[in-house]
Amino acid sequence: MDDHGSHEMPMCSMSMLFNWNIQDVCIVFEWWHIHSVTQFILSSLALVAIAILYEFLRAQANSLDHKWSTKPSFQSDSLDHINETVPLISSKTQGNRSLIRSSLYAVLVALSFWIMLVFMTYNGYLMLAIVVGAGIGHYLFANRLSTDRSIQCH
Repeated sequence: MDDHGSHEMPMCSMSMLFNWNIQDVCIVFEWWHIHSVTQFILSSLALVAIAILYEFLRAQANSLDHKWSTKPSFQSDSLDHINETVPLISSKTQGNRSLIRSSLYAVLVALSFWIMLVFMTYNGYLMLAIVVGAGIGHYLFANRLSTDRSIQCH
């Protein structure tokens, strides 16, 4: 209690130095305020899951890019004499693919910046959670789907 008889709410600790704090840590948002060890463990597991999700989405985006980068076509029987190729993919389909690819890219950029902000808490435990999640995600999805090893913001 302070001098006025009210209870002070714990504040988010903001450290610009590397730390191993567990209580009063906020993860990017004020509402994600950690008050206990249990909350910290659950939050760390959530960060692992978010990093795994990022790797999954990145692998999916790379797979779609690879799959859609080659345009299938067929030879028209009626035009064999001029050896013309007729595309099978309409411009509407190409537009939909571009929209899907662009949307997925935007989600990846937003998620990678958000992960970078988690790193900027300078909390060693949160950093480890992101690294562990990225490693698990890469292990699970990089071997099955076409992916590159470029690192975005994490």
